[in-house]
Amino acid sequence: MENYRPQTGQLSFLGLAQDVIQREQKALTVDEIWEIADTRGLIQRLGSSGKTPKATLGARLYTQAKMPDGIVAKVKSRPARFILRSILQKNPQLGLAEQISPTDNPTCLSTKYQERDLHPVMVWFANQRFGTSCRTIYHEKSTKRGPKHNEWLHPDIVGFSLTTQGWQQSVVNLSQECGTVAMKFYSFELKLDINFSMLRQDFFQAVSNSSWAHEGYLVAANISDDTEFREELTRLSQSFGIGIIRLDLEDPLNSEVILPAREREEIDWETINRIAEVNKDFAGFLECVVRSVKVNQVYDAHFDPVYTDEQVHEYTTKLLNGITVQQSAVRRRQTGGVSKQ
Repeated sequence: MENYRPQTGQLSFLGLAQDVIQREQKALTVDEIWEIADTRGLIQRLGSSGKTPKATLGARLYTQAKMPDGIVAKVKSRPARFILRSILQKNPQLGLAEQISPTDNPTCLSTKYQERDLHPVMVWFANQRFGTSCRTIYHEKSTKRGPKHNEWLHPDIVGFSLTTQGWQQSVVNLSQECGTVAMKFYSFELKLDINFSMLRQDFFQAVSNSSWAHEGYLVAANISDDTEFREELTRLSQSFGIGIIRLDLEDPLNSEVILPAREREEIDWETINRIAEVNKDFAGFLECVVRSVKVNQVYDAHFDPVYTDEQVHEYTTKLLNGITVQQSAVRRRQTGGVSKQ
């Protein structure tokens, strides 16, 4: 506790973290900082009454860690640990010791959650990046027509954006008379990892599942950085028009479109009809799109709920700590706890 001086009075989130880390003299996770602060009675001194203060603390720390002159540095991943830069400058070995932790192994990470646990993060990102309303498509609800009949037919998540929302009604009416399409369809195929061993299978599954939409994407939380792999991924993307999205579970705000999709001018109505015939989720999604286009406003009864930035941070922190919460969220949704069906 060298040079430790406790702060007095009301605390900001960064002030709380600074006080805890300064006292402990080591890198800590957001959960550890919060627990220690709670034990010491510091949380009551926070100048905030938000609904998810711990998630706000995490967001503040991630933002600071990205700043060259921020007071904290991130010295480990999965889960992230933070330390004061002043401590790290005096004891560089603290950062090195954290960075070589065996829990950084992405193979170990991938066993903690399933592909469907990524859905809330993707729904949040799609809304942020494309302005889309999305729905999870449960393949197990599809009508069975023999072995592999529906294989690679529908994606994990579908979405749409209302391109005329916010327009004057007279402009909307005129655009409809001119045959302008008022919506844009998106298709997202999710994987935990994308690497050389499964690249072609994963990629062409996305190609097949996304043929009906204006834009299709292959999405993963872990994407190999191997140079040859990235070159092949880029070649496939440019050849077939499928975009690539990386979801950053450690810092969701850092999620990104690595390669953009090529927009199709015409959508495949035959495939849309076939998917609607075999899957009630997709049929319900289309009904919502029709209602939305008619009133020029998103009708969200059949769409997945969208997290706030703080909520998605809290959610991904739980995933990285091995706590999967998607199953309970699905149960709440199916019983009307989150959104109506």
